[in-house]
Amino acid sequence: MNQKHLNELLDIIVDGSLDAEDISAMSLEVSKAHADAAAYLQADSESKYQAGYPIPLWEWVLLEQLEGDLLFHASQVDALYAQIVDAFGDDELDLTVADLAGLDDAAALAKVQDELAPTYTLVDFSVSVAAEKQLVLVRSAKLERFFELCAELGIKAQASV
Repeated sequence: MNQKHLNELLDIIVDGSLDAEDISAMSLEVSKAHADAAAYLQADSESKYQAGYPIPLWEWVLLEQLEGDLLFHASQVDALYAQIVDAFGDDELDLTVADLAGLDDAAALAKVQDELAPTYTLVDFSVSVAAEKQLVLVRSAKLERFFELCAELGIKAQASV
């Protein structure tokens, strides 16, 4: 695993919300899981990772590192957007969760993307093990490099809309 690429990917995702030391710690954790999955699982008795998951352990650990305000996942777009609103804070976005009521997923995602554009792009990131939509926000100016890094690391990623 290319540590430099992983650090750069994390830096794009965290978008200034964490310092270099925190990013390095996250990257180190992912690298440990990549280097020896069995030893990592043995040392992490609380891990909910299962051998049948469609992603390798290191990618699971990466997703765990992003939980909270960086990785959004839910079965419905309005629930995803509610998480995004929470991450931005009250009164930062004009679109409300109620504005998405009655829309199909494609129309709702388009409305959310319009709200975040041109600064951010919604990106389907990795593979959800819970059959939910799973997104990260990427600064649109860094989107091309983000996709390059995902490809180099073997992580599935594509624009949501």
